[in-house]
Amino acid sequence: MNPRRGFTLIELMIVIAAIAIVAAIAVPNLMEARKASNEAAAISNLRQIHVAQEMYRDQDKDYDTRLDFAPDLTTLLETNALIDEVFATGTKQGYIFRITFADEFSFTAVAEPVLPGRTGDRYFLIDDLGVIRWCRTGVPDGSSPPVGG
Repeated sequence: MNPRRGFTLIELMIVIAAIAIVAAIAVPNLMEARKASNEAAAISNLRQIHVAQEMYRDQDKDYDTRLDFAPDLTTLLETNALIDEVFATGTKQGYIFRITFADEFSFTAVAEPVLPGRTGDRYFLIDDLGVIRWCRTGVPDGSSPPVGG
Protein backbone atom coordinates (compact mmCIF):
# COMPACT_ATOMS: atom_id res chain seq x y z
CA MET A 1 0.00 0.00 0.00
CA ASN A 2 1.30 3.39 -0.96
CA PRO A 3 0.61 5.97 1.79
CA ARG A 4 0.80 8.84 -0.72
CA ARG A 5 -2.44 9.06 -2.62
CA GLY A 6 -3.11 11.55 -5.41
CA PHE A 7 -5.11 11.93 -8.55
CA THR A 8 -4.49 9.64 -11.43
CA LEU A 9 -3.64 10.99 -14.85
CA ILE A 10 -7.08 9.98 -16.13
CA GLU A 11 -8.85 11.90 -13.35
CA LEU A 12 -6.79 15.02 -14.06
CA MET A 13 -7.51 14.79 -17.78
CA ILE A 14 -11.24 14.47 -17.13
CA VAL A 15 -11.23 17.58 -14.91
CA ILE A 16 -9.24 19.57 -17.49
CA ALA A 17 -11.62 18.45 -20.25
CA ALA A 18 -14.64 19.50 -18.17
CA ILE A 19 -13.11 22.94 -17.53
CA ALA A 20 -12.36 23.31 -21.26
CA ILE A 21 -15.96 22.47 -22.16
CA VAL A 22 -17.34 25.00 -19.67
CA ALA A 23 -14.93 27.67 -20.98
CA ALA A 24 -15.90 26.93 -24.58
CA ILE A 25 -19.54 27.51 -23.70
CA ALA A 26 -19.01 30.56 -21.48
CA VAL A 27 -16.59 32.68 -23.56
CA PRO A 28 -18.90 33.27 -26.58
CA ASN A 29 -21.76 34.14 -24.23
CA LEU A 30 -19.51 36.57 -22.41
CA MET A 31 -18.51 38.24 -25.69
CA GLU A 32 -22.16 38.58 -26.74
CA ALA A 33 -23.04 40.06 -23.35
CA ARG A 34 -20.20 42.58 -23.68
CA LYS A 35 -21.37 43.61 -27.17
CA ALA A 36 -24.94 44.04 -25.91
CA SER A 37 -23.66 46.14 -23.02
CA ASN A 38 -21.57 48.31 -25.37
CA GLU A 39 -24.58 48.82 -27.66
CA ALA A 40 -26.81 49.83 -24.74
CA ALA A 41 -24.11 52.25 -23.58
CA ALA A 42 -23.84 53.71 -27.11
CA ILE A 43 -27.59 54.38 -27.17
CA SER A 44 -27.38 56.01 -23.75
CA ASN A 45 -24.39 58.11 -24.83
CA LEU A 46 -26.24 59.30 -27.93
CA ARG A 47 -29.12 60.39 -25.71
CA GLN A 48 -26.57 62.24 -23.57
CA ILE A 49 -25.27 64.03 -26.68
CA HIS A 50 -28.84 65.02 -27.60
CA VAL A 51 -29.53 66.43 -24.12
CA ALA A 52 -26.19 68.28 -24.08
CA GLN A 53 -26.92 69.73 -27.53
CA GLU A 54 -30.37 70.90 -26.39
CA MET A 55 -28.83 72.56 -23.32
CA TYR A 56 -26.13 74.19 -25.46
CA ARG A 57 -28.69 75.50 -27.92
CA ASP A 58 -31.31 76.63 -25.41
CA GLN A 59 -28.81 78.48 -23.23
CA ASP A 60 -26.86 80.00 -26.16
CA LYS A 61 -23.61 78.62 -24.73
CA ASP A 62 -21.47 80.25 -27.42
CA TYR A 63 -23.08 83.65 -26.63
CA ASP A 64 -23.63 84.65 -30.24
CA THR A 65 -27.40 85.32 -29.82
CA ARG A 66 -28.23 82.45 -32.22
CA LEU A 67 -29.77 79.29 -30.82
CA ASP A 68 -27.51 76.84 -32.66
CA PHE A 69 -25.96 73.48 -31.79
CA ALA A 70 -22.38 72.75 -30.73
CA PRO A 71 -20.14 71.72 -33.65
CA ASP A 72 -18.31 68.90 -31.85
CA LEU A 73 -17.86 66.95 -28.63
CA THR A 74 -14.98 69.14 -27.44
CA THR A 75 -17.24 72.20 -27.47
CA LEU A 76 -19.80 70.35 -25.34
CA LEU A 77 -17.05 69.63 -22.80
CA GLU A 78 -15.60 73.14 -22.77
CA THR A 79 -18.93 74.91 -22.28
CA ASN A 80 -19.93 74.17 -18.69
CA ALA A 81 -18.87 70.50 -18.99
CA LEU A 82 -22.04 69.28 -20.69
CA ILE A 83 -20.24 65.94 -21.24
CA ASP A 84 -17.29 64.30 -19.45
CA GLU A 85 -13.62 64.31 -20.50
CA VAL A 86 -13.59 60.67 -21.62
CA PHE A 87 -16.63 61.17 -23.82
CA ALA A 88 -15.15 64.32 -25.37
CA THR A 89 -12.27 62.24 -26.81
CA GLY A 90 -14.84 60.62 -29.11
CA THR A 91 -14.32 57.03 -27.97
CA LYS A 92 -16.16 55.42 -25.10
CA GLN A 93 -17.16 51.84 -24.23
CA GLY A 94 -16.21 50.27 -27.55
CA TYR A 95 -17.78 52.96 -29.76
CA ILE A 96 -16.54 56.01 -31.66
CA PHE A 97 -18.81 59.08 -31.51
CA ARG A 98 -18.89 62.06 -33.84
CA ILE A 99 -21.21 64.96 -34.58
CA THR A 100 -22.03 66.15 -38.10
CA PHE A 101 -24.12 69.07 -39.33
CA ALA A 102 -26.51 69.68 -42.17
CA ASP A 103 -26.48 73.31 -41.03
CA GLU A 104 -25.92 75.07 -37.70
CA PHE A 105 -29.51 74.45 -36.64
CA SER A 106 -29.61 70.68 -37.13
CA PHE A 107 -27.17 67.92 -36.28
CA THR A 108 -26.69 64.19 -36.28
CA ALA A 109 -24.47 62.24 -33.94
CA VAL A 110 -23.14 58.85 -34.98
CA ALA A 111 -21.86 55.92 -32.91
CA GLU A 112 -19.74 53.34 -34.72
CA PRO A 113 -18.19 50.23 -33.13
CA VAL A 114 -14.41 50.52 -32.71
CA LEU A 115 -14.06 46.91 -33.89
CA PRO A 116 -17.22 45.87 -35.77
CA GLY A 117 -18.28 42.40 -34.69
CA ARG A 118 -16.18 42.52 -31.52
CA THR A 119 -17.17 45.69 -29.63
CA GLY A 120 -20.61 45.95 -31.24
CA ASP A 121 -22.68 44.76 -34.17
CA ARG A 122 -24.84 47.83 -34.77
CA TYR A 123 -24.16 51.41 -35.87
CA PHE A 124 -26.34 54.15 -34.36
CA LEU A 125 -27.40 57.67 -35.27
CA ILE A 126 -29.39 60.32 -33.41
CA ASP A 127 -30.76 63.46 -35.03
CA ASP A 128 -31.70 66.85 -33.63
CA LEU A 129 -35.26 65.56 -33.05
CA GLY A 130 -33.94 62.87 -30.69
CA VAL A 131 -34.76 59.88 -32.91
CA ILE A 132 -32.16 57.11 -32.61
CA ARG A 133 -31.77 54.84 -35.63
CA TRP A 134 -29.60 51.77 -36.15
CA CYS A 135 -28.13 49.66 -38.93
CA ARG A 136 -25.85 46.61 -39.03
CA THR A 137 -23.94 47.47 -42.20
CA GLY A 138 -22.83 51.07 -41.65
CA VAL A 139 -24.03 54.48 -40.57
CA PRO A 140 -27.84 54.59 -40.51
CA ASP A 141 -29.93 56.99 -42.55
CA GLY A 142 -33.54 58.18 -42.46
CA SER A 143 -34.81 54.83 -43.78
CA SER A 144 -33.13 52.83 -40.99
CA PRO A 145 -35.37 51.52 -38.21
CA PRO A 146 -35.55 53.45 -34.95
CA VAL A 147 -34.23 51.79 -31.81
CA GLY A 148 -37.04 49.77 -30.29
CA GLY A 149 -38.95 49.86 -33.56
